[in-house]
Amino acid sequence: MALDVDTAFDILNQLGKCPSISFQENLVSQCIQKILSSEGISFQIDSYGNILAHIEGAQSENRPVVFVAHMDHPGFEVDRIESGRVVAKALGGVPVASLNKTTKSFLFNEKTGERHSCYLQPSEELGDREVSVDIDREIKIGSPIVFDLQDFQVDGNFIRMRAIDDLAGCAAMLLGLLEWSRVTPVTSVYAVFTRAEEVGLIGARLLAKSKLLPDDSFVISVETSSVIPGVSLGEGPVIRNGDATYTFDFSAENVLLGARERIMERDIGFKCQRQLMSAGSCEAGAFIANKYESSGIAFPLGNWHNAKTYIGDPEGGISQEYIAVDDFVGGVRLITEVPYAASGERFMKLNDRYLHVSDGISERLMDMSH
Repeated sequence: MALDVDTAFDILNQLGKCPSISFQENLVSQCIQKILSSEGISFQIDSYGNILAHIEGAQSENRPVVFVAHMDHPGFEVDRIESGRVVAKALGGVPVASLNKTTKSFLFNEKTGERHSCYLQPSEELGDREVSVDIDREIKIGSPIVFDLQDFQVDGNFIRMRAIDDLAGCAAMLLGLLEWSRVTPVTSVYAVFTRAEEVGLIGARLLAKSKLLPDDSFVISVETSSVIPGVSLGEGPVIRNGDATYTFDFSAENVLLGARERIMERDIGFKCQRQLMSAGSCEAGAFIANKYESSGIAFPLGNWHNAKTYIGDPEGGISQEYIAVDDFVGGVRLITEVPYAASGERFMKLNDRYLHVSDGISERLMDMSH
């Protein structure tokens, strides 16, 4: 697959214009549904608001592949109004600096996308992870607030966004779906866009428990993940064999390794890293807990959750998140290749490496043991 970078940037730009927080992902959801509908890609929405897109594979005997990315990002929600003061509570892992310093932000209407500038201000009188909201208009309880950062920009070899976690994952899956809608994959593919990941993988946990997806699916989380020692920006996407909670399933990881091998047979210079990304948890864990074979793909991420230094720094700044263009392009290539690596013949070939030992080799060991 030769990725049309202009199309990739256009999808990222469309998604970037859609602010969201946990439980209030409607703008992102509507944007994704519009793209799917315009391409004639079949999808359904489950009882919890997760989007499940599906493309039927050419060979029904192959195990399906499910890709999962989330639509929400850490932010704030107006919790109450007391004595004329508006109080908002953090949802998800916001930078500690945003709880300690005045932070320029904006409130948005989840239905229309209309934005209104405001400032988040710390106060010792408030509870844990609470801030005052300075805004010159009436405001409703439940209103969502995010940091006032540029929606999307390409800066040299970097893509910078207010919420590239996990809009990059959503965009990568959409690009995969566009390719599979034109060239039918050998294996059936699902792309699932989930809600409320940042507050405990809620959408993914409910979906996994519902068993709407085939039990024998390989489930692949598509995430951004903070750069850690052993992982570098610009060195390719990461085959993620674990997170802060779990080490992942080798059978599912084997499919990713097979996809990497298939690409490298055509392009020996293809960059792809492999690491246990321990900075945070991802949705693979929700599916592992519900007995699915799961692994992950991660885009190495700078300024995780908009923390300019690190998320726990009380004196740090607030900035756009960013990933490398080359890592994103490589990740889309890897995703697009996965259904072919998951097909029966290829998957068996990978597993057979360790299942079978030739008679000659085993006999030689037996001879030397005496």
